[in-house]
Amino acid sequence: MSKYYLIMDIGGTKTTGALFTEDGKIVDDYTYVSKSPTFEGKEAVYQNSRGVLDHIVERFQVDLKDVLGIGVGCPGPLDSRKGIIIHAPLMRWKNFPLVERLSHDFQLPVALDNDGNLGALAEQRCGVAKGLDNVMYMTVSTGCGGGLVINGEIYHGKHDGAGEVGHMSIDPEGLDCPCGGKGCFELYASGTAMNRRMREDMAAGKKSMVFELAQHDPKKIEGRLLTEAAEKGDTYALAFFKQQAYYLGVGISNLFNLYDPEVLVLGGGVTKAKAFYHDEMMRVIRSRCLQPVEDDSIRYSVMNDRVVLYGAYHLIKDKLNH
Repeated sequence: MSKYYLIMDIGGTKTTGALFTEDGKIVDDYTYVSKSPTFEGKEAVYQNSRGVLDHIVERFQVDLKDVLGIGVGCPGPLDSRKGIIIHAPLMRWKNFPLVERLSHDFQLPVALDNDGNLGALAEQRCGVAKGLDNVMYMTVSTGCGGGLVINGEIYHGKHDGAGEVGHMSIDPEGLDCPCGGKGCFELYASGTAMNRRMREDMAAGKKSMVFELAQHDPKKIEGRLLTEAAEKGDTYALAFFKQQAYYLGVGISNLFNLYDPEVLVLGGGVTKAKAFYHDEMMRVIRSRCLQPVEDDSIRYSVMNDRVVLYGAYHLIKDKLNH
């Protein structure tokens, strides 16, 4: 009889579920995505998350006796050992006992970890850094999140806070961050930061094909238009990506100087435009790193929005096999 794992990636705007085989394949290559009822209250978000797993169970007519366990990825801060979400403002979760609730409802073992950590674990176990012992993962999208695998295991730190790369300061007198810091990396390098800078430049009267494509509407400004303009040789767009390369390079060089990983894997939406910033980013990194950074020390994820699912599969499998 085949055995399975139920896997879920709970995000701020959407929650994704899948059924994994014992050997790590997504059954029918099918993932179910549900819009998260953000801000509707902690119970609404929990029931929606539970409903994603219920949908997967019903779709595949799987008997829960044939499910070995549930693996879950979620934004932090959280306590992976106790299975508690410490604070997730979008979900209205504060000290929410997610593992306890899921274990009770499904009568199955549950493992939980931060989505950035699971990204790192997925890349190290079955992604572009497969087989390496010391791997960093960083996603550059709405924000900048990350995770660390050291000696083949997720490194959590004392308070489950390791790998919060978005909140290292790259400008001590820089922009104020909601975290309480100043000049945090994600305020400069994330997709959200890129969109903010473009809107500011448009308001300041700068000229670019980007703003024409957006019909000079701040609400229509997005990274896709910047890439489109860069592909057509737009001077502003090309210079913008050079600035983006600088910000990424400064942050990533800090990580290499601190951890000296075998590989740092980059994921997230911003990496779709890597052709316009990669070479300059590598130049910045090398100019600031004490140790050599080889060409293949920085790799790009090919798992895209499934990386957390694969990480959660390896998480629960490891838990049950230990």
